[in-house]
Amino acid sequence: MTRKIMVVAFLCLSLGMKAQQESGSWTLTPRVGVNSSNVAVEDLWVMPDKAFCAKRKWGFVGGFDAEYQAWQQVGISVGVFYSNEGYTYGDIPDMGRVTQTLHYLNIPVLANFYIEPNILPGLALKAGFQLGYLMKAKMKDGLGNYSRGDNTSDYKHINISIPAGISYSYKNFVADLRYNIGVMNICNTQLEIDDSWKTNSLWFTLGYQFRLR
Repeated sequence: MTRKIMVVAFLCLSLGMKAQQESGSWTLTPRVGVNSSNVAVEDLWVMPDKAFCAKRKWGFVGGFDAEYQAWQQVGISVGVFYSNEGYTYGDIPDMGRVTQTLHYLNIPVLANFYIEPNILPGLALKAGFQLGYLMKAKMKDGLGNYSRGDNTSDYKHINISIPAGISYSYKNFVADLRYNIGVMNICNTQLEIDDSWKTNSLWFTLGYQFRLR
């Protein structure tokens, strides 16, 4: 009896995985989560002999993506996500902790590679291209005041990054972890240094998948 129950459970799981990965199907997945972001330039020089190291900033990320299952183990997804990103500098004289916030609207296009269901069911690797649009930027000091206020003009409105990650789905719930590597300079001002200010962000989201057809 125990063996029969295990066989039935295995068949149900296999059928469930096959239904999720059926070629030609469409799914919609709303997601919410957190991100940890920074920029490639690590030091802020406020004096000739004094520099402050940039630290990661935590923020909110949320949105949705639609996925088309092109083949049984390969899907193509397009999403729209709001991401609160940026970076911080701590303990600057007369300013305290300075936080730069970048409000991005991101459009990721990903190829999702699903592992064989009988090996690692529900696991997928993903990589692709992401276009970001900067909606607003603000700088705030540690005293509770905006040291520069709205400084959107200091940054380019377009940002391009390469996302790569991994996800795991159980029934209709999906946990997704991805790292977005910036490939272009986001700074719009003339700096005395030649470094390119490229973003990098780590996203962790939880979502619920709806089958469209």
